[in-house]
Amino acid sequence: MGFGISDKLNEVNCDCEGLVVSVVDPQPGESIVDCCAAPGGKTLFMASRLRGRGMVYAVDINEGRLRVLKETAKLHEVDVVVSTVHADLRIFAENNVVKSDKVLLDAPCSGLGVLSKRADLRWNRKLEDMEQLKSLQDELLDAASKLVKPGGVLVYSTCSIDPEENEERVAAFLRRQPEFHMDSAAKYVPSSFVTETGFFFSNPVEHALDGSFAARLLRSL
Repeated sequence: MGFGISDKLNEVNCDCEGLVVSVVDPQPGESIVDCCAAPGGKTLFMASRLRGRGMVYAVDINEGRLRVLKETAKLHEVDVVVSTVHADLRIFAENNVVKSDKVLLDAPCSGLGVLSKRADLRWNRKLEDMEQLKSLQDELLDAASKLVKPGGVLVYSTCSIDPEENEERVAAFLRRQPEFHMDSAAKYVPSSFVTETGFFFSNPVEHALDGSFAARLLRSL
């Protein structure tokens, strides 16, 4: 199996997607679930880090986007370690009995970290929409946690800079799921991207990157 991945994919480790993958810290031989995976940038980068050993299960509710992801994985010669799963994560987690080493949930969010690219989002944020979104994020976090084996890692990420979607969602999750605890991102990304409480956070002003957030959560043995 080759690893002639394009320059664009190699450069992803310098942007927000790559930094979030660094928080996941994929290692050869691991089983990883990428929840809400499409369009697949993080899936492909994690697959490249496996060096032909292990598997990334890309789960998404959008069958068409998954099909594109699968074709792109083949193009980049990482299809051997990528398996696409068309499913609603909440249903998939209920029916799946196999636990994975690491699970990434790049959750649907307001996109408030990418306003420079999506200025229209400034005018589309309604209170009722945000409440529904936070409820969905909680549901997806609970579902994703069911896929993590004891001693495994769950990474929750968004492209938002809103604490309600980030730190507050993690705090609520840890109250509901006491078998998980925080693991600082400091070992995985440069210190300038790590908050005092150990979260990964990119600030559009400070870092000249899109705003994004990630929490690394460990499941107890």
